[in-house]
Amino acid sequence: MKKVQDAVASIPHLDALNIPEVLDENHAGLPFYRNLGPREFAKRLNPGSRVEPIVNKVVVHAQGKDDLTAWLQGAIDVDGLRNFILVGGSSSRVSYPGPEVVAANELLRWLTRSRGDVACGNITIPERPREVERLLRKTRSGARFFTSQVLFEPEPVSTVLVEYGDACAAEGLRPATVLLSFAPVADYEDVEFLVWLGATITPETEEALLAHSGREVGRASFDVARRIWARIRDASADSRHPVPLGVNIEEISVHNFDLAVRMAREFPAWKDAKAA
Repeated sequence: MKKVQDAVASIPHLDALNIPEVLDENHAGLPFYRNLGPREFAKRLNPGSRVEPIVNKVVVHAQGKDDLTAWLQGAIDVDGLRNFILVGGSSSRVSYPGPEVVAANELLRWLTRSRGDVACGNITIPERPREVERLLRKTRSGARFFTSQVLFEPEPVSTVLVEYGDACAAEGLRPATVLLSFAPVADYEDVEFLVWLGATITPETEEALLAHSGREVGRASFDVARRIWARIRDASADSRHPVPLGVNIEEISVHNFDLAVRMAREFPAWKDAKAA
């Protein structure tokens, strides 16, 4: 906990800390928690932190609407949490007990209808079929921001952002902010794990990620992230209806913690950098 607090204090431009819900699912979709839950982690972290926590909740694991309602009310009214990422299940073949994401968004919006300081977020996976339609449904139901999967290629996310911006404009809908996720990579095991998680990594990008050439381990992934950020940023800026963008830096494994902190510190220098 102290290590995270110290890292947060060392990044002056940090707006929030994204706290994932880390769990495994068995064949029936039942969760198995190996770590401290994100709500409890946020409670322990916040007294020593100057930034807002963003708490992830896998809503389909709730035991129905009433269970999710109780969780949200406790998180907001008891714990004082204000930022949530509501997440669906990992398999479309499993019948989960809890609400789907759109229904969970609507529930959170209804519970907080008298206040404007609670933000609802969701996940975007650009590779999914009909992702723009998913983004629209979630935006209509109250999503104010999205975080992407970890990105190593400018496509298909650039196209999804352009189409989402156009679709929102056609409906007179304010687009949600999209936080583009990047993460440092130290070795082949990291690449393998990210591909297993669903990240798109071409052979050329994999070669670039692992091309240390005498440099510090992980630095090559900084170059890749900076280049991909610039290309996505420019494609969005050149579109007819640009979508607001932000950045989410992730630590995909414990051994990359310090690299992730460094990447977050360096991002302001990338913000306006030219695409390579």
